[in-house]
Order: sequence, then structure tokens, then C-alpha cells
Amino acid sequence: MGRVKIILFLFVFFSLTVTSVMAQYPVINAEETRAWMTGPKKVVLIDTRTHEEYQQAHLPGAISIPAERMKTEAAKLPRNKTTPLIFYCRGLGCSLSRTAAGAAVGMGYTYLMIYQAGMPDWLLKGYPVQKGDKPGKLK
Repeated sequence: MGRVKIILFLFVFFSLTVTSVMAQYPVINAEETRAWMTGPKKVVLIDTRTHEEYQQAHLPGAISIPAERMKTEAAKLPRNKTTPLIFYCRGLGCSLSRTAAGAAVGMGYTYLMIYQAGMPDWLLKGYPVQKGDKPGKLK
């Protein structure tokens, strides 16, 4: 019986921990992302997909930092750790943006958002995209 209690405790503990980590980053939609992009406050969009995917199409103004390269490409991030960062990736089934956001928290960044629907949603809405290596700008 003691083993069952320990297993139950561990299950509840890990469930709460995962829920807490997921709740840490507000999820925003395409319209909110676009409002941040065109608003007066500086925001950094981070495409966490591969560099190849970024070159094919990315949100205007986004920089490419694949999730697994967050630490090695940290120089691309703003020095001000309170600058709003929006992470996006391949859509609802993709965890790259959350992984990258977790790495950013580990580097001291405090203002993070996730555009969880990501690139597929942006394309479905017919919003503009950039191609190639340059971030570009939203018109």
C-alpha cells in the first residue's frame, strides 16, 4: 500500500510540475502576434524551426534560432532580458517553441509568449511571409 501512495504522490507531483511549466508561457493567437509585430513596443519573433524551414517562409521580422541551438545562438537575442519574445514553430503538435522558451528562461529572459498555432495558422490566415535568410518587415 505504501508503494501505491508513493507512486500516486509522484504522479500528482509531476503532473502539477508539467502544468506549471506549460502555464508559464502565455499562448497568443495570430491576431495578437500581428498586433505585437505592428505595435509601438519592440518585440522579437523567434522561429524555432530549422534554418531550412525558416528560409522557405517565416513571419516578417522573425529571426531564426532552432530550438536545439538556443544557447549556441544566444547572441541573436536582445541584451535586455525584459524584451518581449514570441516563439513559434510548426503548429499545435510542435513543442519546439516551448523548448526554446524554456531555454530562454534559463538564460534569464522574463517576457515570453508562445504563438502555438505557428506557421501553419499564419499561412492559413493569408498573412504575409518572408523568404530567405533576412528577417524582413511586416508591411
